[in-house]
Amino acid sequence: MSTLFLQVGYTIDSNHCFENGIGYDTKAVMDAQLIITHPGSAHFDEMTAVSLILAVHDGAIFRIERRKPAPEELDNPLVWVVDVGDRHEPDKRNFDHHQSLDCPAGFVLVAEYLGLQETMSVLPWWRFKDSVDRYGPVKSSELFHAGDDLVNRNPIEDWLTDLFASDPQACLPLLKSYGTYIIENARLLKSQIDFWKTCPRMIIAGVPVMIGETNESAGLEEFRRLDENPPDVVISLDRRGGGWRLFRYEGASVDFSRIADSPQIAFAHKSGFMAKTAGRLPVQDLVDLVSRAVTSARQQG
Repeated sequence: MSTLFLQVGYTIDSNHCFENGIGYDTKAVMDAQLIITHPGSAHFDEMTAVSLILAVHDGAIFRIERRKPAPEELDNPLVWVVDVGDRHEPDKRNFDHHQSLDCPAGFVLVAEYLGLQETMSVLPWWRFKDSVDRYGPVKSSELFHAGDDLVNRNPIEDWLTDLFASDPQACLPLLKSYGTYIIENARLLKSQIDFWKTCPRMIIAGVPVMIGETNESAGLEEFRRLDENPPDVVISLDRRGGGWRLFRYEGASVDFSRIADSPQIAFAHKSGFMAKTAGRLPVQDLVDLVSRAVTSARQQG
């Protein structure tokens, strides 16, 4: 990392320099890898792309400049050029997408280069933010059935992009932390999604059901979102007790309050979306309970 000095406004010796009132080790700055991104307003796209680069290259020293790249910099594979330059050339570390709407956003291009795309794409916001950068928030909100563009407004994102625009070098530790967080989060999420893919499924009284022997629900929403035929009911281990948790998703013709009087049920929510068993029941007992909870409308259908 660049050496930071407390003295402000003057040079200590020939090995140190100051920029915006902050002192850095001159040799460290000269040896740092250069990242160039566009000037003007900063956006989620290039900020996230830079964050991924910083997180993956732990221990490396970077300096960032917000300006247009020179032709020789576009041809230099030692220089990262992100979201500017009108060229997508991974072998030269050029990651712009503005030359074509068919080209994914810069953060997606960088993720592909770093070997992270498959993992990162499970994040629920990944495809939406890619669309926002290419087509704008209004059209993206329509495409993703997300209401109006208010869903894309985030004060934390606004604060961080403004900070990145005004003082990109000072942002690097914060961006590295952000990049590390979203990578770790994506890896955990993907591991959970991969687990849910292995869980047995069955049809009970016309209702698709999945059973997972885990008390961890992480990744379940994303798994259902990505699955072509998501289950309407998920049975998993109860985190608080020694039994099973029966959970119904919105729109399913299942009402677990119908089995509240069963001695095998420890708790059933009055709205019918969830119930918990009194113990670790065998699968056939679970099948019988779910069958009783299925509404007549679904059974007749």
